[in-house]
Amino acid sequence: MSDPASIDPKWGQPDGTHDPWLLAHFQAVESDVLITTAPKAGTTWMQQILYQMRSGGDPYFDNIDAVVPWLERPREGKSWQQVLDEYDALPRPRLFKTHCTAEQTPGLGTASIVLTVRDPRECCVSFYHHLMNMTDEALEASGHQRPDSFAGHVDNWLEFAAWYRNVKSWWPYHNDEKVLLLRYTDLKRDLAAGIDQIAAFLGWEVTPEQKAQVLEYSSFDWMKAHDEKFSVQAESGKSAFKPGHFIRQGKVGAYRDQITPELEKKIINRAYAELESECLHFLGI
Repeated sequence: MSDPASIDPKWGQPDGTHDPWLLAHFQAVESDVLITTAPKAGTTWMQQILYQMRSGGDPYFDNIDAVVPWLERPREGKSWQQVLDEYDALPRPRLFKTHCTAEQTPGLGTASIVLTVRDPRECCVSFYHHLMNMTDEALEASGHQRPDSFAGHVDNWLEFAAWYRNVKSWWPYHNDEKVLLLRYTDLKRDLAAGIDQIAAFLGWEVTPEQKAQVLEYSSFDWMKAHDEKFSVQAESGKSAFKPGHFIRQGKVGAYRDQITPELEKKIINRAYAELESECLHFLGI
């Protein structure tokens, strides 16, 4: 990986899931669509929804990362130039996921941004299980560690603060014509309406027959039954997660089964300290 000191520091520092050179040199085009969610806020689900909408319904893809790449993720054995060359060869419209803040997202103002926001308590609990279900090899490669306790995980999650940075950075763009801000709860309640909203935003035509397939292949049951398509694949082809453990629950409100009132208060108080009241109202917290 090249020396990040020679690029703008805003692109961040390199680690197992972040190559600042990819971000600094990525050239967005107007037809690109970037999914810019915080971790565990419906990212993989939106990758699947958008890919199925673009393809008109395709259950035969090998892995979601191959058709909707993680924009800033380093690729083993490949330079950032080689990765960008592969991105250039992707079919249009290109689809990418990223966990970057607005300030760190290349192509803002050019590409279309689809952003799902989810209750921070659910994201925190979901990320705990995400770490617990990763393989040892994948944990080491990503730079993460398996938490010793759930309470310790919450403290680490709050310290890293990815959810707060993401939501805080994107909220000023919630009325931007190139940004579509969706609530995870709304998509869970009525995915068909969400698909219509996304199609209208992107200007994509989706026939009733295609929409039926998008709904089927983006359902929890279908994705759970094909978990291997969504567990992040290393270049070796090995899954980064224990078999059948990447697609877990996807429920709304399931955090209540695990989180204590004291830990919940920590998460919510941080949100009230950092986010505008209008944003909190939108989030429903």
